[in-house]
Amino acid sequence: MGLFSISSFRFPGLWIKGGILIFSVALAAIFLGKASLFNELDLKLYDWVFQMRGERSVEGKTDIAIVAIDQHTSDELPFPFDRRYYAEVVRELNSLGARIIAFDIDFSSASDPRSDSVFHAAIGESGNVVLSGKIENVYRRGFRNRIAEPKPPVRQVSPEGTPWGLVNEMNDADNVTRRYPLFLQVGSTVYLSLGVKIYSVLRGFEGETPVFESRGEFVLGDLRVPRFEKQTCLINYYGPAGTFPTYSFIDVISGKYDFDDYLAGTTEEERELLAASGMADIFSESPFKDKIVLIGASDEYLQDNKFTPFFSDSDPRKTPGVEVHANALQMFFDASYIRTVGFNWIVAGVILLSAIIFTIVRRKRQWLAFIGAVALLGLIASVGIWLFVSKGLWLQQVQLMMAVMIGYPVNLVYRFIETQREKAMIRGMFSQYVQKKVTDALIANPDLVKLGGERRRMSVLFTDVAGFTTISEKLQPEELIALLNEYLTEMSQVISDNDGIIDKYEGDLIMAEFGAPIWYEDHAACCCRAALQMQAKLAEMRQRWRSEGRIELYSRVGINTGEMITGNLGSKQLFDYTVMGDAVNISSRLEGANKTYNSTIMIGHETWKDVNRQFITRPLDYLLVKGKSEPVEVFELLAEKSDGVSPVMYRVLELFNQGLEHYRRREFNEALQLFRQSLRVCPEDGPTQVYVKRCELYISQPPGDDWNGVWTLTEK
Repeated sequence: MGLFSISSFRFPGLWIKGGILIFSVALAAIFLGKASLFNELDLKLYDWVFQMRGERSVEGKTDIAIVAIDQHTSDELPFPFDRRYYAEVVRELNSLGARIIAFDIDFSSASDPRSDSVFHAAIGESGNVVLSGKIENVYRRGFRNRIAEPKPPVRQVSPEGTPWGLVNEMNDADNVTRRYPLFLQVGSTVYLSLGVKIYSVLRGFEGETPVFESRGEFVLGDLRVPRFEKQTCLINYYGPAGTFPTYSFIDVISGKYDFDDYLAGTTEEERELLAASGMADIFSESPFKDKIVLIGASDEYLQDNKFTPFFSDSDPRKTPGVEVHANALQMFFDASYIRTVGFNWIVAGVILLSAIIFTIVRRKRQWLAFIGAVALLGLIASVGIWLFVSKGLWLQQVQLMMAVMIGYPVNLVYRFIETQREKAMIRGMFSQYVQKKVTDALIANPDLVKLGGERRRMSVLFTDVAGFTTISEKLQPEELIALLNEYLTEMSQVISDNDGIIDKYEGDLIMAEFGAPIWYEDHAACCCRAALQMQAKLAEMRQRWRSEGRIELYSRVGINTGEMITGNLGSKQLFDYTVMGDAVNISSRLEGANKTYNSTIMIGHETWKDVNRQFITRPLDYLLVKGKSEPVEVFELLAEKSDGVSPVMYRVLELFNQGLEHYRRREFNEALQLFRQSLRVCPEDGPTQVYVKRCELYISQPPGDDWNGVWTLTEK
């Protein structure tokens, strides 16, 4: 009966807390999975699964052929060339039995009237040409008045009634073309994309209005396409560039296109005689008979080649835009679409995985829990590949994986907190520590004992141990407390020796003020000197710990100077001597910001103004910390000038500062060269490593015109 009572008492509390934790992890996974960084990871997984699936052959099943304005054509006919050649290719293709001729080429403006007239006549004679156009954003009466405006082919080349489709593209954030716009709407008018327009012409649906059904399908006649986002679908690519039969534009109009395709078995002399006599059309078959022929650019110089999921290091070929339309059109013919798992199923999966993680971390040993978490990640990836390859179903895996990757460490922390309450009690005792200097000041000035405070310019320091949670899990409570006591004692002594006072301890965190309760002018210098000496003392302690086979501690420091409120905060019975204000909050953020730059001591601009003549520093960034609307310039504190730094570090600083100047002027290539030189001098330099990655990112994805060099810190 007693055992039943204990279980009944503990069970509700455990599962209430567990339920809150499970749903918190699930919410975090769902929302973080939508963040740009993780969304890009999801897109890369999508590409990887595509490459795992591999190519799907269209040989013998496709009615599509491509006539490409390739480099060979550009060498013979520099682009843009006379539109008479377009008339020639239309007539040539029609003579060879082409069913539809579609242009992925812009004819939204007129050219030479005689050439346009010849092209216009050829289109009118053929009656099977589909042209292309765009929807463009134009500005009317000021920058803010942006409207969408259709840009159809001009009437000089397009006879009345000639069908045309849109060639607008919709790339993802990483500039990869994965989606295909089915239509765009301007006002009440719907404009079909080129692929849908060709399909509608072939099936006789020209003039019908597409609709979206409640199940999220685009419907036009017998065409039913599952919608992905808004008016787009995912393109089920059949392969990389060159998957569809492709012929050179110049070869088609020169009559050289067909020798290898349907004159096999003839001698060279026979081929030359046939070409010279114009008797090639005596053959009943040709590469273009009954084909849908798409004409567009493939020459890289013409900048219409796209990154697709098949682009990789092993096959770094871009796909011509005209072949993107070919993939979409073939997908329509085959009704071979990529569908996505519904959001409700994703949410259910995230909650289930969060519950599984909660269970295995709580009930299994840590190494078994780790294996279980890795196995779950592998299962998610395997199921995602299987669904895509066998069912054409895309499982957006990042949110599911986030449930595991967030849930595992969060549950470890929860387990640690739950089972180590004794440690929390001991840490609480540290927060009651009051320096003798504070006591002496209070005795000398009893007014300071009263509630309230005063505004003064001071410096504040925050420092904590890097990776403390991981360290805590490796030690027994007694070992952890002994290590913390040793660390905090030495660090507190350094702060005291430099005229600082300990505001509070929070576990491994130390908050200290300089310039209170008795104000002195060089508080910023004392604060910086203390930070450098703390790092030096910690390095000595690590040597001793290493020799004793104990865990080594590393710490980060944030320092800021400014106006703040100092005094006693609390009730009349119980209060603390502390500081408050934005300058204090920024110091706390700077301590955490060291993780972003792999730095050790970060100081704010106001501190730098006070100490730059006495200390060696380097600028790090213009940083917008969480909760602030204005950026602050931050610096790394390296040494006192009287001590200096090594020749290697002097060279690193010289190259880094030069690189930073180029970076802030948006000269990312020049900056990258200098930062790489710096890394060759000192490969371990953290801030340089960070800027190398940023420069590489901005070179591949240039920032917008409003970029001002400010980096937003999203974490505390």
